[in-house]
Amino acid sequence: MKPAASRRFVLATVLLAAATGIPARVRAQGAAEDSEENDDSSAGVVLDNAAFEQRLAQSEALIRNNQPTVQVGGYVDFGYFVPQGNGSGYVEDFGHVFFPEYRQFGWVFLGDILAPAVNSRGEVADLGPAPGVTRFDSINSRGAPGFIANEVNLTLRSALTPTALVSASINFTPRTGNDFALGDSFDVDIAQVEWLPTESQRTSIFAGKMEPVFGIEYRDRKADKRFGITPSLMSRYTMGTALGLKLRTKFGSGDWLVIAIALTNGSNTTEQFHFYDEIDSNRGKTGSGRLAIRLLPLSIEIGASGSAGPQDRATDTAHWMWFYGFDLLGHWGPVDLKGQWMKGHADGEPSQGVYGLDLHQGGYLELDAMFTSSVGMLGRGEFRDAFVWLGDQRAYLTKSWRATVGLRWVLTTRAVLKAEYLKNGEYGGIPKVANDIFTSSLVMSF
Repeated sequence: MKPAASRRFVLATVLLAAATGIPARVRAQGAAEDSEENDDSSAGVVLDNAAFEQRLAQSEALIRNNQPTVQVGGYVDFGYFVPQGNGSGYVEDFGHVFFPEYRQFGWVFLGDILAPAVNSRGEVADLGPAPGVTRFDSINSRGAPGFIANEVNLTLRSALTPTALVSASINFTPRTGNDFALGDSFDVDIAQVEWLPTESQRTSIFAGKMEPVFGIEYRDRKADKRFGITPSLMSRYTMGTALGLKLRTKFGSGDWLVIAIALTNGSNTTEQFHFYDEIDSNRGKTGSGRLAIRLLPLSIEIGASGSAGPQDRATDTAHWMWFYGFDLLGHWGPVDLKGQWMKGHADGEPSQGVYGLDLHQGGYLELDAMFTSSVGMLGRGEFRDAFVWLGDQRAYLTKSWRATVGLRWVLTTRAVLKAEYLKNGEYGGIPKVANDIFTSSLVMSF
């Protein structure tokens, strides 16, 4: 490339980053928030140490020198999946045969609509032929196996000042169109600025569209950071990015105490779920926080999280939605242990088309292990007991469990091949739903 063309390319890239919005922090994690909370080793991701140190040194030089330079990264996630049944995760209770106590609802559905996930985005093989609603079914496999370009991610990072970092993360999802319209879409995943006001840089203040502070699963929510492929059954409540402000600070030797709080437009539910509201519909805001204690000699972290605020998508502040939970992280050499348990509730407002929620409880426990520098395996057990409803129109009753086993093969420092089998089951009187999934993913970073 000629020098003039090269300068024009750099200038165009900088302008693109500025236009994208205000955004994350420059760390080895990219658009994630802090180096130790998103540490690659604790996520079970095997990286080349020399390449890791080189990227870290580049990031530090970027901060020190305040260079008008944009770091560009991202990944391509390509997969193949095989669903059971029609690919959906629920059945309809025709005539209220199984649960006559819910006969006040026009339609009752049994199972978990998001259980047959095929990728790290949490997209399901099929949303099923649910009557009474029109939904965007992003995959719509109708039970057929197939290849899929799960996601193409582009991450941009730069330093505004020696203590202010800006970054953006954009996801592109190639999907099938219809009626002469393209199905391909994109979403701005992260758009935030981070300011480190203290000399120790142990305190960070964020503004923009940010990762949550609730729980632990958001740390490896992206395909290039996740040890396996699919998120947990609890991820729909904790992994969504929200607009607002956040503060995180650490105390003590080895940062043994971590406190994070946030004030956002809405909750951190995922965008494809019933409750997400990015641009707030009411005057109230959602507060959330997490307190974590690190037992350094044992390499264990124990955390407690909570969030509360006016119901997402409602135009008033009369009804609130809240969640609370506890989490556990353990890291011992090539082995990671992750777990979370939580509860939640939302009243709903049927006059405004706002769903109600009773998350009686749910949780997961996952073990990730690398047997060699290239080959690893995961096992995860989880459950979800929840009731979702919209007035007297429709209700979703879930009493589900899931067992997941997976393999991980690190081909190179920038290419990882993964495979998972998800065994979905029901309990508490809910009939068996044919919704098991085999899925695979080839993640190539750049």
